Amino acid sequence: MGRDQWRMDCSEAVAHLYTYLDQELTAEVEASVRSHLTECADCFGHFEFERAFLRFLEARSRAQGAPPGLRKRIFEQILLDRDPNRE
Repeated sequence: MGRDQWRMDCSEAVAHLYTYLDQELTAEVEASVRSHLTECADCFGHFEFERAFLRFLEARSRAQGAPPGLRKRIFEQILLDRDPNRE
């Protein structure tokens, strides 16, 4: 089977869902995932759930943001990690 005829199975499609949703796949792999999702109702259902879940998380994080204490701890940790004098 030639490379252009490669068909993705369910386990491969599910393994690529997050990178597919984040648009981080090569064009070839993205096309294979998209093709599989159009042909497989089970995987498409899984994709729909994951897409809705990510949209929910994005909306929630935009609406609430990080608590000030968490932001402060993260910022302090970043500064510590960048400190060249830190052992």
